[in-house]
Amino acid sequence: MGFGMKYFFLLLLSLFLSAGSHAAKIVKVGAAVFPPYIVERNNGDLYIELLDVMNAFQDQYQFVVVASNPSRRFIDFDRGLFDVSFYDNLAWGWQGRSVEASPIFLRGCERYVALKKAGRDQSFFAEFDKKRMLGLRGYHYQFAQYNADPQYLLKHFRMIGSLNHDATLRQLKAGRGDIALLTEAYLLQKLASEPQLQDQLLIGTVPDQVYHHTVVVRKGTSPSAAEIGELLEKMERTGALQPLWQKYGTGHACEKKRN
Repeated sequence: MGFGMKYFFLLLLSLFLSAGSHAAKIVKVGAAVFPPYIVERNNGDLYIELLDVMNAFQDQYQFVVVASNPSRRFIDFDRGLFDVSFYDNLAWGWQGRSVEASPIFLRGCERYVALKKAGRDQSFFAEFDKKRMLGLRGYHYQFAQYNADPQYLLKHFRMIGSLNHDATLRQLKAGRGDIALLTEAYLLQKLASEPQLQDQLLIGTVPDQVYHHTVVVRKGTSPSAAEIGELLEKMERTGALQPLWQKYGTGHACEKKRN
């Protein structure tokens, strides 16, 4: 091999190794339906729009979705199928696992929703023991002391769990339950697209819980919870997240809390 060919070969090898050394690290993110933050597309895939924004903002990490569900996500985590969970909180079942959480990056809340009827007002949401509750399967609600066990919820609140908010709302409108729990961000989007619902739904002024969204990360992995928190903080400072938060309508009506 002549000197010119050797030089050309070494140059190609150098470029290849250089490109490989700068390849983004794949970060597996567990996902369970949590509208509007985590949604199911028409083809059945789960989608987290925040990850697209994060991947476009930097090239050190490539955040990819690993589909799970609320009932299976801890099993999948324990099996090592994913290391990171967005829009999460350590209080939602992570006790006893080797995980850490980022600083809070977003707040939201869960609203009680019922059908409007003559004589029905906010006092309808004062107690739940004699109500039929509707919510998402596997989710932790404050009214139930964050107990997500379906048998407990069925016994004490006659609760029917569904896979997504659209199904929960359909059940409410069909009379299969008395009170549904829906995220405020979902409600705002739904009322914007179907304004006639405003005349059909009674929405509680006091939320079931105010979300303090963090990123839960397996300890000892990279990026750490602190590193993801720093990335999100940088994106917040530069305005990269603002269009997404505006789209979700977050953060403007979750002030009222339960006593």
